Amino acid sequence: MIREKGIFRMMLVAKDYAASIAFYRDALGLAVDHDWYYGPKDCGTVFTAGAGLVEILGALPGMEYAVPQGAWLAMEVDDVDAAYQALLQKSVNILEAPTTYPWGHRIMKLTDPDGLLIWLFSPAAKAS
Repeated sequence: MIREKGIFRMMLVAKDYAASIAFYRDALGLAVDHDWYYGPKDCGTVFTAGAGLVEILGALPGMEYAVPQGAWLAMEVDDVDAAYQALLQKSVNILEAPTTYPWGHRIMKLTDPDGLLIWLFSPAAKAS
Protein backbone atom coordinates (compact mmCIF):
# COMPACT_ATOMS: atom_id res chain seq x y z
CA MET A 1 0.00 0.00 0.00
CA ILE A 2 2.59 2.60 1.07
CA ARG A 3 5.31 3.10 -1.53
CA GLU A 4 8.63 1.81 -0.21
CA LYS A 5 10.57 4.75 -1.69
CA GLY A 6 7.67 7.20 -1.49
CA ILE A 7 7.73 10.60 0.19
CA PHE A 8 7.16 10.90 3.93
CA ARG A 9 5.82 14.29 4.99
CA MET A 10 4.96 15.54 8.49
CA MET A 11 2.49 18.43 8.29
CA LEU A 12 2.14 20.95 11.11
CA VAL A 13 -0.16 23.94 11.51
CA ALA A 14 1.74 26.75 13.22
CA LYS A 15 0.29 29.23 15.67
CA ASP A 16 2.89 31.79 14.55
CA TYR A 17 3.79 30.91 10.96
CA ALA A 18 6.73 33.35 10.69
CA ALA A 19 8.28 32.16 13.98
CA SER A 20 7.98 28.52 12.95
CA ILE A 21 9.51 29.16 9.52
CA ALA A 22 12.43 31.01 11.14
CA PHE A 23 12.94 28.15 13.62
CA TYR A 24 13.06 25.34 11.06
CA ARG A 25 15.06 27.36 8.52
CA ASP A 26 17.43 29.40 10.70
CA ALA A 27 17.79 27.46 13.96
CA LEU A 28 17.64 23.89 12.61
CA GLY A 29 19.09 24.77 9.21
CA LEU A 30 16.54 22.83 7.16
CA ALA A 31 16.51 23.67 3.46
CA VAL A 32 13.30 24.99 1.91
CA ASP A 33 11.99 22.61 -0.76
CA HIS A 34 9.21 24.99 -1.79
CA ASP A 35 6.71 27.44 -0.33
CA TRP A 36 3.63 29.48 -1.21
CA TYR A 37 1.73 32.45 0.13
CA TYR A 38 -1.79 33.32 -1.03
CA GLY A 39 -2.68 35.03 2.24
CA PRO A 40 -2.54 34.22 5.97
CA LYS A 41 -5.01 31.31 5.63
CA ASP A 42 -3.33 29.75 2.60
CA CYS A 43 0.41 29.61 3.08
CA GLY A 44 2.99 26.96 3.70
CA THR A 45 6.66 26.08 3.60
CA VAL A 46 8.00 22.59 2.93
CA PHE A 47 11.46 21.76 4.31
CA THR A 48 13.65 18.81 3.45
CA ALA A 49 14.57 16.82 6.54
CA GLY A 50 16.73 13.81 5.76
CA ALA A 51 14.66 11.37 3.71
CA GLY A 52 11.42 13.17 4.58
CA LEU A 53 9.72 16.53 4.50
CA VAL A 54 8.41 18.83 7.22
CA GLU A 55 5.56 21.05 6.03
CA ILE A 56 4.61 24.09 8.09
CA LEU A 57 1.19 25.58 7.34
CA GLY A 58 -0.34 28.87 8.37
CA ALA A 59 -3.84 28.98 9.80
CA LEU A 60 -6.31 26.79 7.94
CA PRO A 61 -9.88 27.97 7.25
CA GLY A 62 -12.31 26.43 9.72
CA MET A 63 -9.57 24.85 11.83
CA GLU A 64 -8.65 26.10 15.29
CA TYR A 65 -5.03 25.94 16.36
CA ALA A 66 -4.23 23.16 18.87
CA VAL A 67 -1.00 22.68 20.79
CA PRO A 68 0.70 19.50 19.48
CA GLN A 69 0.49 16.59 21.91
CA GLY A 70 1.46 12.96 21.73
CA ALA A 71 3.76 13.29 18.71
CA TRP A 72 7.31 14.42 18.07
CA LEU A 73 9.87 14.69 15.32
CA ALA A 74 13.15 12.76 15.44
CA MET A 75 15.85 13.86 13.01
CA GLU A 76 19.33 12.40 12.64
CA VAL A 77 22.24 14.85 12.65
CA ASP A 78 25.93 14.27 11.92
CA ASP A 79 27.01 15.20 15.46
CA VAL A 80 24.41 15.84 18.15
CA ASP A 81 26.98 17.44 20.46
CA ALA A 82 27.95 19.97 17.78
CA ALA A 83 24.26 20.62 17.07
CA TYR A 84 23.71 21.24 20.78
CA GLN A 85 26.58 23.75 20.94
CA ALA A 86 25.23 25.58 17.86
CA LEU A 87 21.67 25.69 19.23
CA LEU A 88 22.86 27.09 22.57
CA GLN A 89 23.76 30.24 20.61
CA LYS A 90 20.18 30.61 19.30
CA SER A 91 16.88 31.24 21.04
CA VAL A 92 15.88 27.58 21.15
CA ASN A 93 14.02 25.90 23.99
CA ILE A 94 16.35 22.99 24.84
CA LEU A 95 14.82 20.44 27.19
CA GLU A 96 17.71 17.98 27.46
CA ALA A 97 21.40 18.20 26.62
CA PRO A 98 22.84 15.32 24.58
CA THR A 99 22.41 12.11 26.50
CA THR A 100 23.50 8.60 25.54
CA TYR A 101 20.65 6.08 25.61
CA PRO A 102 21.03 2.30 25.96
CA TRP A 103 19.84 1.63 22.41
CA GLY A 104 22.92 3.39 21.02
CA HIS A 105 21.84 6.95 20.24
CA ARG A 106 22.91 10.28 21.68
CA ILE A 107 19.79 12.42 21.80
CA MET A 108 19.10 16.04 22.62
CA LYS A 109 15.53 17.20 23.13
CA LEU A 110 14.08 20.59 22.26
CA THR A 111 10.78 22.14 21.24
CA ASP A 112 9.71 24.19 18.26
CA PRO A 113 7.87 27.53 18.79
CA ASP A 114 4.54 25.66 19.12
CA GLY A 115 5.86 23.25 21.74
CA LEU A 116 6.30 20.25 19.44
CA LEU A 117 8.94 17.94 20.90
CA ILE A 118 11.95 17.39 18.63
CA TRP A 119 14.73 14.86 19.12
CA LEU A 120 18.01 15.42 17.34
CA PHE A 121 20.14 12.29 17.46
CA SER A 122 23.30 10.65 16.22
CA PRO A 123 24.81 7.23 16.87
CA ALA A 124 26.66 7.08 20.18
CA ALA A 125 30.41 6.46 19.96
CA LYS A 126 31.17 2.82 20.60
CA ALA A 127 33.39 2.08 23.60
CA SER A 128 36.69 0.45 22.72
